Amino acid sequence: MPFVSRRIAAFAGAIALIAVMGAAAARKPDPSLLVTTDWLAKNLTDRSVLVLVVDRTDSAYRAGHVPGARFVPYATIGQTVNGITLELPSPDSLRNLFESVGVSNATHVVLTGRPLIVTRAFYTLDYLGLTHVSALDGGFTKWKREGRAVETAAPSGGRGHIAPAPHPEIVAAAPWVLDRIGKPGYSFVDTRTDSEYVGTGARGGLKSTGHLEGARRLEWQTAFTDTNDFSPRSIEELGALWRERVVPGDTVIAYCYIGYRASGTYFISRLLGYPVKLYDGSYDEWAKLKYPTVTTPTPLRKP
Repeated sequence: MPFVSRRIAAFAGAIALIAVMGAAAARKPDPSLLVTTDWLAKNLTDRSVLVLVVDRTDSAYRAGHVPGARFVPYATIGQTVNGITLELPSPDSLRNLFESVGVSNATHVVLTGRPLIVTRAFYTLDYLGLTHVSALDGGFTKWKREGRAVETAAPSGGRGHIAPAPHPEIVAAAPWVLDRIGKPGYSFVDTRTDSEYVGTGARGGLKSTGHLEGARRLEWQTAFTDTNDFSPRSIEELGALWRERVVPGDTVIAYCYIGYRASGTYFISRLLGYPVKLYDGSYDEWAKLKYPTVTTPTPLRKP
C-alpha cells in the first residue's frame, strides 16, 4: 500500500475510533426514570404526580396501594395482531386508556408493580409520547417496609387529556431487524431462557429453533434484586451487564418471545442511556415468518 494511502487509511481509522468513543462518552444514565420512596412521599400531594399500579388482576391493588394510586389492567396495554400476542395497541386506544385513569401530557406518572409489567407499561407510555414517566425504585414492597401510608379504596379522579405524540421509531419491525443482522452499529440482546436461546426449549407451545445471529443472552432476573416487585440493581451493576452485551456506540435491539421480558432490556437500556429499540413481535413473529436463527451462543464481550 502506498505511503499516502496508508496515511489516509490510518486517519480514517482514527476518525472512526473517535466517533465510537464519542458516542460512548455521550451516553449518560437517565436517573429521571427512577424515583425513590422518599421522593414520592414528599411529592404525593402534588396533583401533577399520579401513581399507576399495573397488574394482571386488581387483587393486590385492593389489598393495599400507595394513596391515590389508580389501577390499570395489564391486558389493556397489549393486543393480538395476526396471531402475534402483546402487540402495542393503537395510539388512540392507549390515549383513551390512560386518559380514563387521569393521565395528561403534563402528568408525572409513577409506575409500580411486578418488574416486567412495569417495564412493559413504561415502554407503552414511551411509545405514546409521554415524557414524564418513572418507576418506583423498590416498589410498593419498599414503601410498605418503610411504614408509609397505605390505602385500600380505589380513589375517584377526573379524566386526563393526552395529545399523543407517538414514537414509532422505538418499535423494530421484523424486516428492519432482518436487514440489520450481522451489520455494525447494532447489538442484539435476547432475553429468553437458555434453552430457548440455544433451540432446545419451547414457549407458548412454540419450539425454539435458536436465536437471532449475533444476539447475546441476558437472563432478565439478573438485572433485578426482587423478581416480584420493581427493584433494579445499581447503575454500576447494570452497566457491567450491558458492557458484556453491547458494543460501545451501538443501538440495542431487544427481543424475547413476545416482547414482555425484552421490555426489561428496553427500560434498563434507556436508564443507562443506550439508544434502544424493542422488536415487539419478537421470536413469536420471527418463527412464524420462518426467518433464520442460529444455535451457537454468541460469547459475551470482555470490555
